[in-house]
Amino acid sequence: MSGDERYFNFPIWMLRGFMRNSKKSLDDISDYAIYEHYLKLQHGGHTARFKAAQKYFGVVIRDNEKSYNNGSKLYECTPNNSPKVGINTSVFFEYYGDHKTDFEKISLLGFLAIKSIVQNKTYCKVTNRFWLSRMDGRVKSVSENDELSDEVKKYANRWQLTKIKDELIINWGLTHYSRFTRGFYVSFKLSLEELIYQAEKKRKSTLIKQKKFEEKVALNRVLDRIKNEPP
Repeated sequence: MSGDERYFNFPIWMLRGFMRNSKKSLDDISDYAIYEHYLKLQHGGHTARFKAAQKYFGVVIRDNEKSYNNGSKLYECTPNNSPKVGINTSVFFEYYGDHKTDFEKISLLGFLAIKSIVQNKTYCKVTNRFWLSRMDGRVKSVSENDELSDEVKKYANRWQLTKIKDELIINWGLTHYSRFTRGFYVSFKLSLEELIYQAEKKRKSTLIKQKKFEEKVALNRVLDRIKNEPP
């Protein structure tokens, strides 16, 4: 990646409705990111700083007042602890300017959802339901798939999710591993071999802890039996 590459960083909830109207979602994302960057600038008047924020991302806004007001509104209604994710400007403009199929859109959501979960970690474990929830712009995992929006819920099956994962592996730099696991391990930093190593090492550690717990439970039951036996 180029060192000059810029990212529109935004709260995950702003992905809600992306499948229905991706252009509006992307407009909101850019307005939010530009406004947030504008707040960091300290030199110049209001108009100069807002235009400098646009230049930072390589965009030109036709209606500055509308963009500023929308960005301000989105920024103010976002909780401080809301998880965020970034979309680089090249991908942003590709999706903003070209007609994309629903599968291309859901693949972008799948990528951003995993990025929002992994954050700066080397790897992590994800469940399908949490992944789908993040695709739907939700901070926490839904309890049932029926709680998802209709546009995302249609992908809540094994065949579609596998298809999305394959796309992310082939074209989006994802490393994925799911042998005998509840959920799946993902990374954008590790090779497949290293991710498998970390996952299997974690599995071994979990099995050892489970065995020790079971031994403790069995021991307590035996001690209770002995304690309650007649003399």
